[in-house]
Amino acid sequence: MGYDMYLVRSPEGEDEAHERASRSFDAAANYRDRLDLPFEHPAYQAAQREVARAYDAMEATRTTHFYLTTWSMSECRAVMDHFGMLTATQPPARPTPETYGTTLHESVAAPGGDAAPAGVLRYRKALEERLAEAPPNPVGIAAHKLGGDEGWTVTPGEILAALAAYESGRTANPALLSEVIEDADWWPEWIDYLKHAASHGGFRTYGPPVA
Repeated sequence: MGYDMYLVRSPEGEDEAHERASRSFDAAANYRDRLDLPFEHPAYQAAQREVARAYDAMEATRTTHFYLTTWSMSECRAVMDHFGMLTATQPPARPTPETYGTTLHESVAAPGGDAAPAGVLRYRKALEERLAEAPPNPVGIAAHKLGGDEGWTVTPGEILAALAAYESGRTANPALLSEVIEDADWWPEWIDYLKHAASHGGFRTYGPPVA
């Protein structure tokens, strides 16, 4: 169990590149399996290396996703909080379907997309807006958005504010940053992902609730 983060908007051409790389990986795996040779056979080993190479190439095309274990996310929140990258805010209240002229049953049973009744569409829009709610001038990322299975949306404004706080904080305490990177080797990749997400609509988080 852990936390999965996904960009709100995929980089242009990434989905197509990932699909091509996926086909190459499938072809390499199918070729290896058709050999019907023992694992230690040189030909099988060569085919396995090609499978591994194709897998790495496929993974390299997918920049929309970032994963942290439950423990790593706990560390991540602690480090971000130390650098002033988080804000402690209460999650906004969940809207009620009746407010938008519908019911919970209707909202669940209604088809997706624009074919749903008007009340359901308004309710769904309110749900999406709640998940992305942020102040006009954020000073960091709302801590509750780094947990839960609803898909909280961390906005570009929140990310940029968090990165600005990080730049100030790491300059003031470079020794601590060195310790962080030594203990959490994923931290530089996380910062890169935040920068990437800031220019692609932000990111959504799925995982256990924040303790």
